[in-house]
Amino acid sequence: MSSVWDIERWVDEAAVSAIRRFYPTALTHNISLPLSEIMAHLLFLVDQNKLKIVWEIRCPVCYYTVTIKSDYVTSGDIMECPLGHEFELTPDVIFPAFEVTETYRTDMQEYKKKLHSHGSMIRRAPVIR
Repeated sequence: MSSVWDIERWVDEAAVSAIRRFYPTALTHNISLPLSEIMAHLLFLVDQNKLKIVWEIRCPVCYYTVTIKSDYVTSGDIMECPLGHEFELTPDVIFPAFEVTETYRTDMQEYKKKLHSHGSMIRRAPVIR
């Protein structure tokens, strides 16, 4: 059974990979937790400054990602996609996505290099007999 630690490991791996943005559903392919639990933990990681949340606005006709916003998005505006489809900004065309923060990405890359060159951070303790 999966746990929130699997979410942490997934994000750590994403931080040192070419992944720039991901959807919460991407984690469901490898982690057997409810999407609501995955989303809650990803939001926790946003609070920890490991991730940032962005909002993708997609055309409901052609599914083209019209824009990506990092600030608050409100419903009601009329938008147009590059293919000329006009649509109203409603909750069903706004999708959450996550990005690893540059600070966390750098920290994880440095940690991985240090771990690779020095081995485990845990030092072998002397045996007490």
